[in-house]
Amino acid sequence: MSTKIVHLKTQMRVRGGNEFVQFVSRLLTGEADIAPYKNRVGGYEFLFFESLPDLVEKIKQKEEEGGLSRLIAGYSWPWISKEDKSKFDIHLDGISLQWNAVNEDWINSKNAVNEVGCIHTTQGYDLNYAGIIFGKEITYNPISNEIEIVKDNYFDRNGKSSIKDLSELKSYILNIYKTIMLRGIKGTFVYAADKNLREYLRSKIPSATQSMPANNEPVELVPFENAIPLYDLRVAAGNFSEPHSIQDLQWVAYYGLSKLSEDLFACKVFGKSMNKIIPDGSTCLFKKYKGGSREGQIVLVQHTSIQDSDFGSGFTVKEYHSIKNQNGDSWSHQSITLKQLSTEDSYQDIILKESELIDLKVVGIFQKVM
Repeated sequence: MSTKIVHLKTQMRVRGGNEFVQFVSRLLTGEADIAPYKNRVGGYEFLFFESLPDLVEKIKQKEEEGGLSRLIAGYSWPWISKEDKSKFDIHLDGISLQWNAVNEDWINSKNAVNEVGCIHTTQGYDLNYAGIIFGKEITYNPISNEIEIVKDNYFDRNGKSSIKDLSELKSYILNIYKTIMLRGIKGTFVYAADKNLREYLRSKIPSATQSMPANNEPVELVPFENAIPLYDLRVAAGNFSEPHSIQDLQWVAYYGLSKLSEDLFACKVFGKSMNKIIPDGSTCLFKKYKGGSREGQIVLVQHTSIQDSDFGSGFTVKEYHSIKNQNGDSWSHQSITLKQLSTEDSYQDIILKESELIDLKVVGIFQKVM
């Protein structure tokens, strides 16, 4: 029996092929003269996201469509949720996320799509789509045209404690990003926390954001193609608003994701009690709440017991915090604090006790100011 030797010259896992693999290698060297990547029709999806909420939404869309779509990040945030599951590890671009809750087979764990994985929890796994979050430990120097590492923003104990030389640490970190950028078979989506790195990546990777019309001519609003519903809630970012009911549905243009989720909606937020995050009178993007932890997130809530339900319900936007009563394997809310985030001292938190919680409804999770 004769044996035929075949030399493998291309990387077959990622559908972008060797062209994509080589592009990623050059991209992570910081080459200023590298030509921007071009997505081919029906080919590999390689997209840059200006908004982290949009990236999170896109990954969840891909998960619903075909599964195996996950967020992966560099070690730019301590893993505080390991000891306290109620806490969030990553606070970035107006949203809060947690690292992977489990180490073993995280990719296939129940809540993985709502968490962020790392090199260790994705090594050896293939995904359909990978959403890569470049952390604050990596930046770009536009003068020297080099990617640089900010050691103080790196929190992987293995790498940080064992590698003392900064150039060696840089190679170590870049190799991690290269590895996780090659996890997605069908596509890779990218977001960067650092401003300079964001500008560099934006110039090299096709944008995920729809282009706004170039002129002032009226544009037909097509629901969930270029528009999302605008609810007339008259949300008050102060105390609960004056009684208002949801009026006839209106639509507002939103040039964000190429495919808009029907869970997205917009509403006006008035008042100054959230002005550290949300300026008075802003139109804000929310996502309908469908379950899961709300701890530490900015939420749109409705409370029917505070307002006369015959006239409408009160709404407010606040940062959500809860205290729980633990009784064996079960628990209940002891109290919920809706925390103001104001630059002014006149605003107070709203604290709801057990008897007041029955009528509390979380309507949506804040995504960003539009």
